[in-house]
Amino acid sequence: MRKLLLLISLLSFSFCSQEDWREQMEAENQKVMFQVEKDHQTIRANASNKGDWEKSSKTKELAIQNFLKEVIQNKSQYDYYVTWDEKMSVIFPNTLGKGTLLDTTPLVEYKKVLETRETFAITEIKNRIQDKEYKITSIDWEKPRSYGAIVGHKPKTIKIQIENQVIVLDQIKMVFETKSGYKVGVIGP
Repeated sequence: MRKLLLLISLLSFSFCSQEDWREQMEAENQKVMFQVEKDHQTIRANASNKGDWEKSSKTKELAIQNFLKEVIQNKSQYDYYVTWDEKMSVIFPNTLGKGTLLDTTPLVEYKKVLETRETFAITEIKNRIQDKEYKITSIDWEKPRSYGAIVGHKPKTIKIQIENQVIVLDQIKMVFETKSGYKVGVIGP
């Protein structure tokens, strides 16, 4: 009988701590959901600012060319790659609710994810080109996608020639088009 009481008390204790754990997780989830909704309100408010690129290219091909030149020359890639402010005022208001990580992730965390992906992509591009002369030989595009007031142009393949070798760059994921022009908007490994 004593063993049975000990077993029952151990089981009830384990269920209590499991409930506490679930309650803590639910509280954390509520905090995250509240922050995400607050961030979405900020993004929606930015939509009314009618932001646009500070600097852009005349064509989507030129946007890629300018971006690569900027990265290889070790300049700030923010002339031809979107800044955080441009993401907040141009891209996010138009892509919110389109099934991206932005829909479920607080902006602080989302920014960390983007910065990590961007760092890897730029490092890969620099490692592939290695300060050598290069020439873009072809860019094949998927069908353009409409995201509210902007259009996304996704390159299927970007082929560049370095010396006698043709390589494929797949780090440039999206070029966005606004009324003022084109800009590389998503990069990743």
